[in-house]
Order: sequence, then structure tokens, then C-alpha cells
Amino acid sequence: MSDVFISYASEDRERARTLAASLEGRGWSVWWDRKIVPGQSFDQVIEHELETAKSVVVLWSQNSAASEWVKNEAASAAERGVLVPALIDNVKIPLEFRRKQTADLTDFSGDNSHSGFQALCDGISTAITGVAPTPVPSPPATVFRWNRLWVTGVALFFAIAIGLGLYLASNRKGSEVIIPHKPQEREIASTGAVSNEVFNRLNQAQWKGLEMLSQGRPEALEQIEKTLKEADEAVRTFPQQARFHELKGYLQKDVYQSPGAKSLLTNEVRRQYLTQARTSAEQALQINPDSASAHNLMGNVLYFEENCGEAIREYDLALRLNRNEGYQSVIEGDKEAAVACAKRGR
Repeated sequence: MSDVFISYASEDRERARTLAASLEGRGWSVWWDRKIVPGQSFDQVIEHELETAKSVVVLWSQNSAASEWVKNEAASAAERGVLVPALIDNVKIPLEFRRKQTADLTDFSGDNSHSGFQALCDGISTAITGVAPTPVPSPPATVFRWNRLWVTGVALFFAIAIGLGLYLASNRKGSEVIIPHKPQEREIASTGAVSNEVFNRLNQAQWKGLEMLSQGRPEALEQIEKTLKEADEAVRTFPQQARFHELKGYLQKDVYQSPGAKSLLTNEVRRQYLTQARTSAEQALQINPDSASAHNLMGNVLYFEENCGEAIREYDLALRLNRNEGYQSVIEGDKEAAVACAKRGR
């Protein structure tokens, strides 16, 4: 049993070799070399390694995105909840894997300090241990130590400052000096940090529930409903942030389309999730009509409602508003599916 199984297209062998060396340098056992010892069955060996590996890194490239073999390995890893995808080319990831957070290794050449490599290692660690890495705490602030000379100097400074202030005030004929003070700034900054923490926690819970659902585990529904309730609380706490409505909507939409949900839920209940996703998209757009993510979500809902023409219009809006280069291919891929849907309906 290896810690890491690397899935890649044969054309990307050297890049897989470079990554394997870096991962082994972190102390993980890596299975990547597909050379089989004589007498062993090629399919059986790969299947065994794939099914027993603690994590599966899929290297998406122009070659692997077109490889049925790699896509099958990715699907198998996703079913077990151990998939850790990485981009080594700027390509469209196959549709069923686009919602999984992907490490960017497009310019990785073996440097262990590379941000994409660090993100990949975090994903591998989470897959192996089931626990997300804890952020490294900031070093404690330097303690300032007072001495008698400093105390005397500071006291003298304040005495002079107060005296000068009184003098200036008396010579301005009672005019009041107003010092700009924005007590809300720290509160806003603090709220932003808190909302980011809440959003990231909900995002992790969302993916955990969807991975459990992809495995057909009944407890996934409890996990998903818990996440949706916490998202509702976040919506009430941060009413001006559309992203919490979007997170709810994408989770609801993903439950509707998940193959695992079809074995656990009736069609009527699945349809309710899609209806709720529409409501979440509408609420997000009311708060931020310029959100590319919210328009893409609405496009997804319309697509599953088989209103493909309207879905295309929403995807076009999302493409015009989008400023995230990495998100562009996701929207384009969704639009392609809607265009094909519209052609079938003619």
C-alpha cells in the first residue's frame, strides 16, 4: 500500500517522475512507475495499487484529459474520497471533476517551495489523515520592556504634547480640533477575517459531504443537511455576502446531480434540492448581480431544468463578468454542455 498513487498519461512520464521525486522527498511512498515485473498482470497490479493507495494524485494535461484510462482512475479515486487533482497544463478538466479544488503545477519543476506543490501536499495530507492541515500560528509579538529612562522620557513627551495642545486650543478661540476616527475599520476587518474562516470551514464540509455521497454512504445526507443549516446561519450573520448563498446553491445543485443521490433519494426529493438551488442563486444575484459564480450557478440550474437557451445566456453573462482566469474554463465547459443540450432540443 503506497501513500500516493500518481495517475498520468504516458506522454507526461517525465513530469510525473519529477513530482514523484519531490513527494518522496517529503517522506511519502509513491507508486508511479508503471513498469511491471515479469509474470505480473498489468491490469491487476495497477488496480491493486489504485484501490489501496491512501491518496491518488491525477495529473491533468492535454494528454490525460483525453485519456479514458486516466479518467477511470480519477473516478475510482473520487469514489473512495482520496482524489487529489493537479493541473500540469492549462486545460479543461473533464466535466465530472471540475468542482474539485485543483493544485496548479503548470510551472512546477521540482521546487518544493512552489505554492502549487505546497497546496498539493496539503491535499495529500488531508486525504491520508482525513484531517485538514492546521495553519501555522503567527510568531508571538515581541514584548516591549519598560525601564526607568523610557518611563521618564514618555512622561515628558506627553506632558509637552498636552501643554502644546492646550496652548493651541486657547489660541484658536475655542474652535474644536476633530481627529478623524473610524471605529468601524477594525470591526470590518475582523468581520472579513471571521467570514473567510466560516466560508472555508463550510467549503471543506461541503466537499466532505459530496465525497461521502459519491460513495453512496447514507450518512452523507446528514452531513449535507448539517452544512446547509450552518450556511443558513452564515447567511444571517453576513447578509451582504452573496458567496454564502452561492455555496448553498452549488451544494444543493451537486446533490441533485450526484449519482450517489439517485440511490439514496427519490426523484421528488432530488428535485427539491434543485428548486432550493434556484432560490439560492436568485438570492445571491439580488445581493451581487455582477457575480460570475452566481450567474454560472443559475446557468447550472437552468441546464438541469432543461431550459438550455436561458442557461446559455446565464453562462454568457458569467463569462463577461468573470475575472478569475482559472474559473474561465469551468464556465466554458458548462456552456458547451448547454449548447449541446440546445442543439438536441431543436
